[in-house]
Amino acid sequence: MRIKKTGYLVLLYLSLLSCTKDQQDVVETFVYYDQWALVINYTAASCYNCGSWGAPLVHDLEKSDNVVAICVHSLSDPMYTPMMLNFKNDRPTGGEIPAFWVGDINTIDEKSTRLAVDLVKTNHPVAGLEISHSIVDTAMHISVKSTFSVASKGDYYLSVFLLEDGIDGSSSTGLYRQIGTLHSYPNNDYTHDFVLRYSSIGSEAYGEMIIENPYKDQVILNEYSFSIKAYPKENIYPVAVLWKYNQEGGNPHYKFINAIK
Repeated sequence: MRIKKTGYLVLLYLSLLSCTKDQQDVVETFVYYDQWALVINYTAASCYNCGSWGAPLVHDLEKSDNVVAICVHSLSDPMYTPMMLNFKNDRPTGGEIPAFWVGDINTIDEKSTRLAVDLVKTNHPVAGLEISHSIVDTAMHISVKSTFSVASKGDYYLSVFLLEDGIDGSSSTGLYRQIGTLHSYPNNDYTHDFVLRYSSIGSEAYGEMIIENPYKDQVILNEYSFSIKAYPKENIYPVAVLWKYNQEGGNPHYKFINAIK
């Protein structure tokens, strides 16, 4: 019986080798979700360098694939929100602006920021995100789905932010005028984009814990509702950021996992 069985296996192996590619079953690798890069830009309308190179850089990065940009405005700025201080507690600026955090990487110039974005995109995220929203009257309803591709230990937090584009930053707008940017001249048409306006958890930048020790293929659905009566509907949109809380060592405690817009 052993001889016959061995002969059968050899014939089966040879027959498989003789099959064409079209005749064989093709096993495809399913990619859960791509890795997105999160770019946090600390900025101010009154900051010359924020306009001269910070603003063009963040606009350029946001246009590329899989990048979520968030502009966090300083205390003296009319677009300031208390979330700025909450962000800085975990992701300090070093006292200068423009300052960038790309995921968990602090950068201080254009070259290092671009390199950090490319580096983050090479990661294999433990979870992917999906986001959808609808607007009814003066309310925006948001759904975020988090899908974990592997089992993981730890506490995971989800932030959902409301961002605004298209805020006039031209020379006639007083404190909103963006100093330093060449894009306002001669056309004088500069706009502030990716402006952080609101969070699902008040002034808490790092959101709420949604899962502890997720298992492989676990799916978590979270629903939110924002009042948008203070903002033009055509210029606002939600983004979501997934973090893992790490109690070991220094900043940042909230390690970046993934983002979506």
